[in-house]
Amino acid sequence: MDQAGTPTKARTSAVGMVLAVGATILVTLGAAVTAGAAPRDPARVAAVFPPWWTSSRAVSAAASVGQIAGAGGAPFILILRGEPGQLEPRARAAGAWLLLDPDAAGQCNPLPPEPR
Repeated sequence: MDQAGTPTKARTSAVGMVLAVGATILVTLGAAVTAGAAPRDPARVAAVFPPWWTSSRAVSAAASVGQIAGAGGAPFILILRGEPGQLEPRARAAGAWLLLDPDAAGQCNPLPPEPR
């Protein structure tokens, strides 16, 4: 900091560089994860809607896309079935951020409870 208490130009540049590198790492990691979890069956996907949507808004959007086959580990993740070739573009048009393979997505397709 200089005598007035403001950060020096070098310190500001270093912070900016760290933030840029961090953002690049997160974007690259996100792309790798989504590529590895892409839906294998074009007739069945786990659609991830914006997290700030209410569950009723996510369900309404999902219902406009196809049949809701299940729910994920969060109220904004829904497993959908529909017409191959039309399910993915319709889900994106309805507001889905990500489309994942329900089987590879782990928490998106919780296992049923074990019988006692």
